[in-house]
Amino acid sequence: MLSSSLSVFEHTDVPVASTAGPTTLSDKEADHLCWLGEQLPGFCARGYRSIKLSQHCGLLSLGERVLEILPKVGEAESPAQSRGVLLRFLRASPNFPLQRQSATGQAHRSAPLLDVFIAAFFDEIFGLMKGGLVRRYLEREDECLAVRGSILLNRQLTTLANRTDLIFCRYDELTGDNRWNRILKAGLRAVRPWIHSVNLQRSWIELMAGFDEVTDVPDARLLISDLTYDRQGNRYRPAIEWVERILNLLSPDLRAGQKAAPGLLFDMNRLFETVVTQRMDQWAQNHGWDVEAQNSTRHLAEIVDVPKRRVLRVRPDLLLTYKGATVAIADAKWKQPMLSRRGFIFPDQGDLYQLHSYAAVFNCEHLALIYPWGDGLAGARETTFELPPSGTLTPKVSVLCLDVTQDDLPFRLNAAPSVWSEKVFT
Repeated sequence: MLSSSLSVFEHTDVPVASTAGPTTLSDKEADHLCWLGEQLPGFCARGYRSIKLSQHCGLLSLGERVLEILPKVGEAESPAQSRGVLLRFLRASPNFPLQRQSATGQAHRSAPLLDVFIAAFFDEIFGLMKGGLVRRYLEREDECLAVRGSILLNRQLTTLANRTDLIFCRYDELTGDNRWNRILKAGLRAVRPWIHSVNLQRSWIELMAGFDEVTDVPDARLLISDLTYDRQGNRYRPAIEWVERILNLLSPDLRAGQKAAPGLLFDMNRLFETVVTQRMDQWAQNHGWDVEAQNSTRHLAEIVDVPKRRVLRVRPDLLLTYKGATVAIADAKWKQPMLSRRGFIFPDQGDLYQLHSYAAVFNCEHLALIYPWGDGLAGARETTFELPPSGTLTPKVSVLCLDVTQDDLPFRLNAAPSVWSEKVFT
């Protein structure tokens, strides 16, 4: 029996065959990925009987199964290790609702990403149920055995004229059958066919029992589209955001021209930048520094004209300042640099050219390139490059690495921060 998911790595060629296999895409699935590539430019490229993936990782629906795209850090990376990397990044990201306090244990790394995300969705609903699901009064009209609310005389004297045992009443009933809970129930219904874990099945049954009185809706997107969060409903926001992600992944709307490609995808370049920014911000705060991400206030050149016009805007990933002055600049690169025979780390020439332009534009001599630490960098030495002088400054580029194999994501080869702090505080 064919598995409900296909796991592959980013930047790889996935074979295409006439029928789907454990390691191959079917022609229909390949066509679907190409369509997604039109919605998300650069996501993939079609080759001869293959699909070339880019730097996006996460989950995509292929129709009858899910494509799991995992980050690639080292040459001998296993799926479990790669899942651990992605989950660490998502926990460290301030924009994604995973439990950030728990470690990325073996159980999480071994489970498919879809199971991990479903478990996170369930955790949000369990949290809501502990605090009590939203219940509101709804006006109802019904035949009652005793007076409830007010008697509707017209209905009583016509419809129930011959029924002295019933009273037609209008009353307010406190119920959990409201928009908030209908959306959550729709999310639970959507994930049910994709659950294979016994523990998740048990959790699903337990959660559904709490929504017995809630009406099923055919399309929760209609309820979400014009949803306005009030004081009571605001605590539902994380769970409803999960419902949106799940519906986008498992019940995609395949209309042409839609804004987002169906799936739950993450651009690893941007995600790595986000995590590096978060980690560098923690380090900088301990030294009284400020960190600014994606500063775009400067330009590399001016066109000689009257008046002059600035062109070629520069945008470093991280700008570190102290008392308003720029003291360091860093760029995060989600790729593996080369390692020389002597153990020095050699970045791409383009990366060094980019840092050199930053040094000139911001008049800064302390710079860093930050890469993910993988097995291929074992035995690497602290590496610093001295660039040609820019005015009175001699810029130096230190190579740092973020150890993505550890839950606390520590810096490796961190000579640069110590040099920077010595420069400021001595």
